[in-house]
Amino acid sequence: MSNRDVANQNATKARGMPTGKLLVTNATILTMDDAGTTARSLLIDRGRVVAIDPSPEQAEGAAIVDMGGKTVVPGLIDAHTHMEMIAYGWNIAVNVKPPLVRSIDDMVERLSEKAATLPAGQWILGQGMHYQNQHIAEGRYPNRWDLDRVSTEHPVVVRFSFHINVFNSKALEVLGVDKNTPDSDGGYLERDADGVPNGVSNDMWHALNAPDWPYEEVGPALANAQASFLENGVTAITEFTLFRGGVDAYLEMERRKDLKIRVALYPKVPSVCPLDDALSGKMSARFADADPSRLKLGGMKMFIDGGLTSRAAAMYEPYWDSDLKGHLSFKPEEFSEIVGKLHGAGYQICVHAIGDLAQDVVLDAFAALPERKAFNGAAHRIEHAGNCLWTDERAKRFADLGVLPVPQPPFIYTTAAGYRKNLGPVRGADIFPMRRMVLEQKFAVPGNSDAIGIHPKQHVPMFGIWAMVAREMNNGETLTDGENLDVMTSLRMYTRFAARSIGREHEIGSLEPGKFADFVVFDDNPLTVSSEKLRDMMPNQTWIGGEQVFARDGDKVSTPKQAHAPA
Repeated sequence: MSNRDVANQNATKARGMPTGKLLVTNATILTMDDAGTTARSLLIDRGRVVAIDPSPEQAEGAAIVDMGGKTVVPGLIDAHTHMEMIAYGWNIAVNVKPPLVRSIDDMVERLSEKAATLPAGQWILGQGMHYQNQHIAEGRYPNRWDLDRVSTEHPVVVRFSFHINVFNSKALEVLGVDKNTPDSDGGYLERDADGVPNGVSNDMWHALNAPDWPYEEVGPALANAQASFLENGVTAITEFTLFRGGVDAYLEMERRKDLKIRVALYPKVPSVCPLDDALSGKMSARFADADPSRLKLGGMKMFIDGGLTSRAAAMYEPYWDSDLKGHLSFKPEEFSEIVGKLHGAGYQICVHAIGDLAQDVVLDAFAALPERKAFNGAAHRIEHAGNCLWTDERAKRFADLGVLPVPQPPFIYTTAAGYRKNLGPVRGADIFPMRRMVLEQKFAVPGNSDAIGIHPKQHVPMFGIWAMVAREMNNGETLTDGENLDVMTSLRMYTRFAARSIGREHEIGSLEPGKFADFVVFDDNPLTVSSEKLRDMMPNQTWIGGEQVFARDGDKVSTPKQAHAPA
């Protein structure tokens, strides 16, 4: 059975939908429809919106939920995230991020405390942050010999992004890494003067066959990460799963009915999903018994280069104060062939490409396709395009090809200062041009986080919206380039545009008849609060399919109020 067949078979198979009519009323409802309608009430039946500001006759017999004048917005959508990596970073890993850790010695101390509780041979994972070398006393990342002070009997790895991972000597031994281990396409090992790896790996996690943790640990960790998404108003995500066990973990979570959030899964080709599994329909068939309204195979993820954090993104010119230019993960002709096959199988293709050389290689591959829409109706995407190195010429090529650039709004705060340092004063001066991309060049840029657990708020949509409005960086400076966006546009990115970017605008992203009743309730109106309040703004209720899945104290709807009767 092909992936198209499975998608068609599952298109109408949604189970567990709430029954009975529900009238959400006495609210300011920002529907985010094309007309920009603001309503007072919302009628829901069987998990979907039936009417906006319904007539008394339409609402007859509906149970009433009085919102007490609160503001309702469509469920917020994160169009590029890694809830799986957040689960690892928050619940499995040892926290070694600043300000808790201010030096490598601090890092060693915290990891050593963990080692003392584990039997010899068990892996220890640490979670750092982007550009942590710029935020600790030594001004560098640790190396294998630093982490050997944690333990010589436990394999230890500390992650500073998906791209930068540092292993101790025991971990390198377990993985079979020595001076003869080659660098991978698109990644490299840092080495001493004799060619011996120093433990710092850049974009080589899969090439080194680094481990997954068992579901017994990952499952509860995923549930905890999901709870944080829900309490911050996220009702749907695009999960780019980067661990080999990630697909199984999500399928098991859905099978157990523990998956509340809507997930479109995009496994990484070829390390998570072998190309043959994608083309044969083997991967799609694994989703045959899943409720597609809750968990679906959205498409495929690829990497054409590494990270800018690791200076592995493929560039035309070297990084600032360096002779490094990064590397491509595939030869251009090989990459183009794979893209053609995945497109021919109907998949939406989302490609990690940060460097300017890398982006042009991906655009060349998309240009060679006979047409550029996937089976879900969505455009192919280039993840991280628009974070930096965005030119008018490149923007025109994106537009002409119908390819969607996907920059990361929270990176303005978490990562922009590091980008500027790696790119230098000229290329680093023009970063995250959100206003130009969305309002002037008319790209429907989706709201997204690329969160992996490095910052406690990176996965929070209101934090991402605040970042686009305020443009503050984590070094205390503010980008004063006039690229600020207004709240309404930013909110549209996390609703309509995010749904469109994964081919789900027909079912989520706005509150309109026929769509799922996914919505978020705020005490205040996001359009009228100050930017500082926007940064820490949290909903008090989250609803998915007409069911309340999160509520703060006092806002839980446990029993329906009286049924509505026409006047």
